[in-house]
Amino acid sequence: MIAGGGTAGHVVPALAIADVLQEKGFEVHFCGGLQGMERELVPKAGYPFHPVRIRGFERRLGLGTLRTLLSLPVAAWDAWRALRRVRPACVIGVGAYASGPVVAEAAVLRRIPSLAVEMDAHLGWTNRILSLLVDRVCLSFPGAHAEGGKFVFTGRPVRPELLRAVPEEGRVRFGVEEGLPVVLVFGGSLGAPTVNREAFAAFSAEPTPYTVLHVTGSRNFDALEERHRRENRNPRYRIYPYLDDFPSALAAADVAVARAGGSVAELLARGIPSVLVPFPLATADHQTKNARMLEEEGAALVIPDHELTSTLLASAVDELLEPTAHRRMSEAALALARPDAATRIAEQVVQLAGPPRA
Repeated sequence: MIAGGGTAGHVVPALAIADVLQEKGFEVHFCGGLQGMERELVPKAGYPFHPVRIRGFERRLGLGTLRTLLSLPVAAWDAWRALRRVRPACVIGVGAYASGPVVAEAAVLRRIPSLAVEMDAHLGWTNRILSLLVDRVCLSFPGAHAEGGKFVFTGRPVRPELLRAVPEEGRVRFGVEEGLPVVLVFGGSLGAPTVNREAFAAFSAEPTPYTVLHVTGSRNFDALEERHRRENRNPRYRIYPYLDDFPSALAAADVAVARAGGSVAELLARGIPSVLVPFPLATADHQTKNARMLEEEGAALVIPDHELTSTLLASAVDELLEPTAHRRMSEAALALARPDAATRIAEQVVQLAGPPRA
């Protein structure tokens, strides 16, 4: 049983873990909230989904906090019912509030082997509590917590198709001129307004010595696309609301400009030096922690959202494309990467749960 989700940045790695466990012969079920991405993505991937009716906690006291507290008994009942129905050999929490009641009940009341997976560079609120209860905690980044004992650095799972994509095929797909570097700009499914605004200003006004693939997200695309038709003077600047074949774009990229959520694991797995602009309102400022960890290890440059300008962004990209710096940062990214993270986590599950039931 895998519990949790919330954002695609939690659900997609959880599905990667599920795929490996299924290949090993396990039957995998999911528990998750009704508002998170898991409600859509899990059934689409073909896994049974058991809803847990819990609300997220707000940062300030108010009516929302009261509603969350009132939802806890309902969530506990949903968790009890799902665990009783499935009777899992192991329960895996992947973060977000829905994982709390499921993993806690499994670990404390039912004595089911349990494991928590921390997707960011620090332990989130839910996982800090669950770490006291579970048998194992898998860390996506070194330094998220002291390793040893129940804490194991496994890396953050990435989609297999991201690793299979071939750079040459990606360059052909996007019509990149031979020998020309590629800069990939993206900020999530909805988009990142600050990144979109400054990237457009930095790369569309004049021809660049590199191709720019700018994935704006759905929210900002129409306005930027209109400006693109009216103002763009760079034939190597391309704009997209989203990309179904994003793995091809990532494979073709030499440098990336991105937020610092789940995408950082994908950048590391491909060895892509990056300019990271953390989302300033992320819970517990976890994106800044992710970004600073990459910067400290030499794999990225970090520009806070409120400091980002088109001039600073263009200068940072030039710095990353300098051959010596690019090689050094790419090697640093690959040294941090754990492309087999899903398999490493599955091995921890097997240690706790034993082999699949006949």
